[in-house]
Amino acid sequence: MVQFLSRLFPARTERPLSELLSELAELLVQAADTHSKLLGSGYRERTRLAPTLHEQSTVAEELCLRTSRRLAESLITPYEAELLYDFSLTIADAVDAMEHTAGLLVAARTGTLPIPLLDAAEGIERAAELTVAASWKLNDTQDLGDYYVQVRKLKRQGDRLVRQALGELYSRGGATQELLPLHDVAGSIQRTIALQERVARIADLLRIKDA
Repeated sequence: MVQFLSRLFPARTERPLSELLSELAELLVQAADTHSKLLGSGYRERTRLAPTLHEQSTVAEELCLRTSRRLAESLITPYEAELLYDFSLTIADAVDAMEHTAGLLVAARTGTLPIPLLDAAEGIERAAELTVAASWKLNDTQDLGDYYVQVRKLKRQGDRLVRQALGELYSRGGATQELLPLHDVAGSIQRTIALQERVARIADLLRIKDA
């Protein structure tokens, strides 16, 4: 079956749209790398890295807007356009969630994070790498293979790591003003994980539609 991007986009607009989606996915990879470095750093380095995540989040929003404009000019069906827009918007939301985590860490001057949260950040990086590879295949969604399955596995692993980190925090005890910021950071990381799984699920809906 000829897939929807090659079937419905005019030649003059097909490449720019695919490039926008790939650029957005590549930005997700860059943000995930910055996010991991920030989580594993001390306060001073976090204050240096946080503006980078803010800039990456801003660029992601701009790319999302450009994608929506390109979709508005395309010849694809409203359902397909909605899925592609949701794909780009959710990537931007994931980058924003990483920036939010950075903001929490800097604002609360949070110290060293539990190892499971750093491991969860590595899973976020891996999911981002899978997403950028998938973004190159959106013109032939049957080539997506087990992209969604792999990201789902990473989500389950990430959720377990976040629960493990929270368990360690509660068992360790300490002042409420120390525990609450770490609880909020763990929740923000978990939100990033959930958003990446949503990105993969949207791509899988496109694959199912064209099956």
